Amino acid sequence: MFRTRRGGRTQARTGWLLVAAVLAVGFPRALSAMDVKVAGDQLILTGPVINGDFDRIRNALTQLPGITTVILRDSPGGHIATGYRTGELFRERHIRTAVSGFCYSSCSRMFLGGEVRVFTNDMPPEMTHVGFHGHYDNAGRLIPAQVASFGLQDWIIRYSDGKADPALVERWISIPLNRGMIHFYHPGMVRRNGVSTFMCQGPNPPGKTWFDCEPIAKTALDLGIITSLDIIASNDFAAARMALPATLAPSGYAAIDDLRKVPLTTPQGKQEYANFLAAAAPRAFAVSPDHTAWAWVAGSAEAPVKALVRCAERAGQACGLYATNDVVVWTGH
Repeated sequence: MFRTRRGGRTQARTGWLLVAAVLAVGFPRALSAMDVKVAGDQLILTGPVINGDFDRIRNALTQLPGITTVILRDSPGGHIATGYRTGELFRERHIRTAVSGFCYSSCSRMFLGGEVRVFTNDMPPEMTHVGFHGHYDNAGRLIPAQVASFGLQDWIIRYSDGKADPALVERWISIPLNRGMIHFYHPGMVRRNGVSTFMCQGPNPPGKTWFDCEPIAKTALDLGIITSLDIIASNDFAAARMALPATLAPSGYAAIDDLRKVPLTTPQGKQEYANFLAAAAPRAFAVSPDHTAWAWVAGSAEAPVKALVRCAERAGQACGLYATNDVVVWTGH
C-alpha cells in the first residue's frame, strides 16, 4: 500500500539530519523504504530504494490512475532489481519522470524509465542532477559479472531511446567504486566551462566536488538522459522550499571548538573541521553515517544544504549536519 503525507517543516533539531530531510518534505528519518507521497497528479518518491518498493509504487499507480508524473527526489539508490523493474513500469504506463535534488544509481534507472524525462526547479540548479554507475558489492566494489547479467549497457541505451553513446555508457558502468558516478545536470541551467556533465571515478578529495571531475562534452539531452529542456515544478514546491532550514538549534552534544568529539575517523577529517572553524559564517559542516566522509561550506546562505549535498556525493549516501555557524547540531546518533 501507499501512503499520503502532509507537507511540513523539517524540524531543526534532529539526531540524523539527512540530506533529504533538509531538502524535501516527508523524507523518512531512517534509511528504509522510499517515502511515497501523492500530490495532485504527481507521485513523489524520496529516499533509498529497497526490495518491496516496486510493489508499493505499482499499487499507488494502479489505485490512482490520474498520476501522470513521478518526482524522484534525493535518492541515493539501493536495491538493484527494483530500479530496473520500476523504470520499466514507468515506461509501460507512459509516465513522465522528473528529478528533484539528486537521483543516483538504481534511482537513475527509475528516472530513465520515464517516457518523458525532465528536471524540476525545486532546488537550485547546481543541486539538481542524476547520477549513473555500475553495480557494486557491500564494500562498494564493482561487480562486472552482475553488470553483464543485468545487461545494464543495453538497458541504458534502449531506455535512452537509442541516444546514449555505447562507449561512454561502457565507461560509466565500469567505474570501479560506488562513490564514482557520471553526473548529469540541466545543460541550460548549469555550465562549468561550457560543460554540464561530469565523470567522477571515486570519492573526491577534500575541497573538491563533482564539478572538479572529468568534463564530458555531451549533455543529458544529447545522450537521451532527458527528453526535453523543459523544467517543471513539483506540486509540493512551496512546502519543499519552506523545509529549508534558516537556522538550526544547538544540540548540546559538544562545544563548537571541541575537536575530540567530532565524529570523524581520520586526522585529515579533524584538520578539515579545524579549517571550517577558521572560516567565516554562514558555514556548515556535514559528516557521513560511517564517519569517514565530510564536507563543509562557508560564505553561503545555503551552506547547510550545499554541505550535505557535497558530503552525500563523496560518501555515496545521505549525510548529517554536525555544525552550523557557531553551534553543534549533532546529537550523537
